[in-house]
Amino acid sequence: MRKPALSVLSALLALFGLMLTVTSSYVISPPPPFAPSRTSNIPPISLSTGLQNELYEWRGQRIRYVVSGPTNAKKSVLLIHGLFVNADHWRRTICELGNAGYRTYAIDLLGSGYSSKPRPDSAEANLLNGENGRFITTENDHFVDYRRNKKQQLPIRSNVVLGTASGGRRVAKELDLRHPLKSCYNFYTWAEQISDFTRDVILTKQNGTASLVANSKGTIAALQAVLDTPQYFNGVCALDPTYREMHHAEMRFPAITMPIVKLFQKFLRRKGKGLYNIATQRACIKTMLKEPYNNVDAIDDELVTSLMEPLNLPNAAETVFDELSYTTGPLFEQLLQDINDTPSSAKKPIWVCYGEKDPWLSPKRVESLITTPFTEVNGAPVVDKVVAIANAGHCPHDERPEMTNPIILEFLGHANNCKTLHATKHQEKVACAR
Repeated sequence: MRKPALSVLSALLALFGLMLTVTSSYVISPPPPFAPSRTSNIPPISLSTGLQNELYEWRGQRIRYVVSGPTNAKKSVLLIHGLFVNADHWRRTICELGNAGYRTYAIDLLGSGYSSKPRPDSAEANLLNGENGRFITTENDHFVDYRRNKKQQLPIRSNVVLGTASGGRRVAKELDLRHPLKSCYNFYTWAEQISDFTRDVILTKQNGTASLVANSKGTIAALQAVLDTPQYFNGVCALDPTYREMHHAEMRFPAITMPIVKLFQKFLRRKGKGLYNIATQRACIKTMLKEPYNNVDAIDDELVTSLMEPLNLPNAAETVFDELSYTTGPLFEQLLQDINDTPSSAKKPIWVCYGEKDPWLSPKRVESLITTPFTEVNGAPVVDKVVAIANAGHCPHDERPEMTNPIILEFLGHANNCKTLHATKHQEKVACAR
């Protein structure tokens, strides 16, 4: 079993080395000629799913989504993608859930896929930032607070309990929740996008609540959305949550590594466009996918194309480099504890599924969510169920859909029929056929 990297510095160096290795034999070619981001011609049909691409207008931006399942379905689910991918990454999931009777949506988060990508330093990006009005601060910023009932909090949390690779617990002295560049590409913006989409698109078609199924970075956005608007959701199924190794609270020796990391990030933002143009070519994407994917047979031309085309849209490089600079903000385990501390009426079922061959996760750390409390005051586990999927990497829904989709359907059945808020906590391991 591959071990997760030990520090953010090693992760950055590994990424840089991988990109150099992969791209060394390729010649830079210009990206495809797409129209500007706000007015780009989105393909009418998602080639990965065969579904019509739909648009949702949100805060002056265009958000792409696809939908499957009966229009009169009484139960719905929203699929939220991970880092540097898009709604098409659910190509092996969305139609199966729709065929099971769920109205199933998959959305492109702001800055990803075919959704709008305002420049991180632009005025329009600042106006829609989900951090606006969220923190108690002395700064006299001028912004539009789209959700005026936000519960304000201090921008820096102290003594936050987090997990370790061995399944233990440690204390992070400080957790800065703000984006270091004040960018709109943060988990609070994405959480508000998820909540607003659920309210404006999903729940207008039905009464009740929606279920969230998310992968990687989408898991943090999903948990934050549940914290912000618990009335819209009935549960979260988190597939291979990100522990954000590039986060300052996850680093070893931050006093030494952080200055180096910041220099590397600054270099990418200012000088990395040529390298990005190489890395987003077909052969490079296919090679780099072999790192998170354990099942390399799942890396087909359809997957590569679905990732490559949006990554070559205008402003895509700027948003990618911006996300690589996001070394602050909320963490998965911190949000689980925040949800666990909410009134019982606001708690929702939370399942965590992960690929046992995920190179970016420690199985013991994930499994400790169900076995080891984070505090003595509230000793309850922070999740309801942990499921390990054998022979899968970071994207089990795309690598092993024959095993992952039944788990998701089981979760959806539980979330939509859960009468008690405190289900029996237990672990489960699923053996995946080769």
